Amino acid sequence: MSDSSLKPPTSNAPLRPPQVTALASSGGLQLPQTAQQKLNTSASSSASGSATGNPRNKCALKPGYSLMNWIRLCNSGADLSGTGGRVVPVTKTELALHNKVNDAWMAIRGRVFNVTRYMDFHPGGVDELMRGVGRDATKLFDEVHAWVNYPQLLGKCYIGPLKENPMKVSKDTDNFSLPSPITKPTEIVPRFDWIQKSSDLTLIFYTRSFANPGLLLRRKATQELVVRILVEQKWHVFDFQLTNKVEWPPKAVKIGAETGKIEIVLGKEESAPWTTYGSHTSSKLDSPTMEEESYEYEVTNTKELNHDSFELSLQSVQREMLMVLPVGFHVSLEAPLDGEVVQRSYTPVDSSLLALETNPSQGLHFLIKRYLNGPMSSHLHKLQVGSRVQLTPPRGCFQLSELTGHRNILLLAAGSGLTPILSLIQPILKRNTNRIESLHLFYFNKTKEDIWLREKLEDLHSQDERFSCQHFLSQDEDQPQRITTELLAPLFKEKQPDRCTYVAICGPSGFNTAAEDILAQLNVKPNQIHVFRG
Repeated sequence: MSDSSLKPPTSNAPLRPPQVTALASSGGLQLPQTAQQKLNTSASSSASGSATGNPRNKCALKPGYSLMNWIRLCNSGADLSGTGGRVVPVTKTELALHNKVNDAWMAIRGRVFNVTRYMDFHPGGVDELMRGVGRDATKLFDEVHAWVNYPQLLGKCYIGPLKENPMKVSKDTDNFSLPSPITKPTEIVPRFDWIQKSSDLTLIFYTRSFANPGLLLRRKATQELVVRILVEQKWHVFDFQLTNKVEWPPKAVKIGAETGKIEIVLGKEESAPWTTYGSHTSSKLDSPTMEEESYEYEVTNTKELNHDSFELSLQSVQREMLMVLPVGFHVSLEAPLDGEVVQRSYTPVDSSLLALETNPSQGLHFLIKRYLNGPMSSHLHKLQVGSRVQLTPPRGCFQLSELTGHRNILLLAAGSGLTPILSLIQPILKRNTNRIESLHLFYFNKTKEDIWLREKLEDLHSQDERFSCQHFLSQDEDQPQRITTELLAPLFKEKQPDRCTYVAICGPSGFNTAAEDILAQLNVKPNQIHVFRG
């Protein structure tokens, strides 16, 4: 094998329409010369002129609704199509249902666009655009401004192709055609490859862009390795018999949140080229089997964080097992208390957020709030270095791919609900696909003393100004504040380019419910919200 880096497979993520980039000096689309001549001809016969090419329909646009404002809105990450980034075929019958100003679809040359948000930006005015809503507007479009580059102008509004209505089954004849079956998404099966240097062996697994894989890695012997990959709630198992001996722990384990690529870099006990990595078998494990598993971990570090919270670091007792959770997932910690096994869910935090004295690379690290009447948190608080506790495999349902279509995102956290929210911040900020524009964190606590990692959150803002954090205190002496409609409404104003289009929430159940109710009042759709639950 070559030492050169291997290229990941082509992404299966949906293609995004190109953005409008060619602008005339007047702020409109740059037209071909023939089209410009048409405009000049129209302008000579009417002093009014028209950006649409139809001098009868010129309409003065409201402030903030210029072409440049439309481009900014298209680049904001707002879901202008209403499909969450999916391409959805549309029948003529369904198209006809979307014929209102606040629900307007239009077909041009076999492509359906959601022009609801474009209404106030249309130079010809709302009434003119409404002439083509709910139907195939190709002929009308060609009559008025056939030269306009509509795929660029409305690219972010694209819903899907226009298709014929499925033929109805007649009772009197067998001559009918069935509609095409719905294609199910292709299952992600990790693809294996490897590269090497004289001193290193790198095992590579390709999943899919934003597949958000998790990893369980175990060395059974110096030449035997088991790799379990969690992707889309399914476990894929690779049992390796390596050519020669490798060292433990791995030199590096890298999981690309954006690429879905997993790299496990192992040191060779003897530096020399291998003719092959060895061999492996692959299989799958179902979820019930994994649910029955648990792993014994021991405490490597414990430290007070504030008056009622503490840090806890754990490492596998076996020393030859490593666990990496998918972004937004959690594990459950188990302990026998009062004659029964008690289980609570906790989301690990990145070791860079904690002041650890031990090597953090192989362990899991937690921030835990201690409740006076909480048997599990009290038990964990009493543990000393060397004490043991049982952990489950990773659990969760968060899909990182849901965020890819959004460029302005709001995170709502209350108290210890900060931990899953923390796991999202770096993957979002480091994203290159549909690069994030703003990431707001609203963090709710009772008092200043309850705030976790305040300085770390300030550091994150200093490192990347796209991230901001605001603190809200329900028991503040001067200005107590809870989550309210008035607090969130400015982030969700209709048609503003930087309007937040996705929200992640984690806190006590009452906080989560209140946040969901407020977002519903602000017309945020359920598919634009994710609530982390234990």
